[in-house]
Amino acid sequence: MNIVVALIVISLVAWAIIKNIKPQTVLVFGGLILMIFSYLFGYKTGFVPANQSTGLPFFDMFVYIKRTMASDIAGLGLTIMVGAGFAKYMDYIGASSRMVEVAMQPLKKLNAPYIVNAAGFTVCMIMSLAIQSASALSMLTMVTVFPILINLGVSRVAAASVVATGHLLDIGPAAATSLVVVKVADVGINKFFVEYQLPVYFIACVIVTIVHYFWQKHLDKKEGLYGLENNTTVEVDISKSKGEELNPPGPNVYMILPALPLILILTFSEYGLKGYKMDIITAMLISFTTAMLFELVRYHDYVKVAGSIQKFFAGMGQMFAVTVTLVTAAQVFAYGITCTGFVDALIKGTQNMGLSVNMITMGICALIIAISVVTGSGVAAMYSFAPIIPPFAAGIGANTLTILQAMQNAASLGRLVSPVAAVIIIVAGIAGVSPMALVKRNSLPIAVAIVVTMTSVLVMF
Repeated sequence: MNIVVALIVISLVAWAIIKNIKPQTVLVFGGLILMIFSYLFGYKTGFVPANQSTGLPFFDMFVYIKRTMASDIAGLGLTIMVGAGFAKYMDYIGASSRMVEVAMQPLKKLNAPYIVNAAGFTVCMIMSLAIQSASALSMLTMVTVFPILINLGVSRVAAASVVATGHLLDIGPAAATSLVVVKVADVGINKFFVEYQLPVYFIACVIVTIVHYFWQKHLDKKEGLYGLENNTTVEVDISKSKGEELNPPGPNVYMILPALPLILILTFSEYGLKGYKMDIITAMLISFTTAMLFELVRYHDYVKVAGSIQKFFAGMGQMFAVTVTLVTAAQVFAYGITCTGFVDALIKGTQNMGLSVNMITMGICALIIAISVVTGSGVAAMYSFAPIIPPFAAGIGANTLTILQAMQNAASLGRLVSPVAAVIIIVAGIAGVSPMALVKRNSLPIAVAIVVTMTSVLVMF
């Protein structure tokens, strides 16, 4: 009975998320329903330690939520919020814009349209290590990379495709999904980034770059778009970006600022200056302070620079409302699933079916991709299922980190073939092409990326 009830609730929650009902509400209520069921039918007798109990199980469910929220805000949540605040400030002072503009300068000197087109994708991928938001990166590259490619003779939809897929995978010490993975898997973020994420990232970058070159050139010729817009001047209409704020580039020296946290984290670690270490929040705060000093030198206006700190706090608040609350809600839902004994039953069922670990991992990732395509985001699915992976992996003899990394990649890639994903809508709108046409252009590169990343993770780790 517990399995049936858990499956029904999981299905209803998945349906509600697909229907774009606020996932935080759906996940919390789903978790509460499962906890109530678990208590009433004897699967779980207590939800918090005895010394923290109110004496009433119904109230204890909310004590569990309070404890989870307090833990998330103080640890993972604070890291996510500070990262978002820093990213917001980088946009505000034009540091992100300058980084993209400088990075694209070498491409302007080439006169091989489809080589430049593919190289543009590579540059976008490299910059995504410092610019964590796919939507933000696409906005920046649509006003820099996109016009260059069009003026060389690449079609609008081909150029839009390399921009839209430029943020191929969510990786890096500041990526919200990376922070969830390292928390659940109990591994250091530097180790996960350098030893696990980067090898897969660069393999995918090389292969997908090659695929983009042949695929976009092939489709442009097939659709009669080859060289059609050569030697034309392209105007990029930012008003189609659904109100996204885009600030002018700052001074050239600002290009280093978005990457400064990553430089600090890796420099003061076992991969740089041994004997020293620096956590993500500290690196972000040092980088943010440095950026404010740059602004003070630039404007010589203390009042203006002091007021700009509100942009940092605004970014923090926005991320709390969107992501940190989702992390807490997902943990409540995962705890509810665990209370029913569903995970234990799933482990036994998997063992009895004799499925290999690789097959199980691919099955989980297929589910994540499907949800990502339908909803335009794999974040909710990733956060919802990540907490139950450690006990499940232990039960089937699998590596928790391997499954979680594969899930993270699947969540990132699925959104890039979703016509309702924010990055697809933004790029398609500015480029003046339909979201479905853009999804078609993305289809083969993303399909290859799924195979490459999945194979790399399963073989290497």
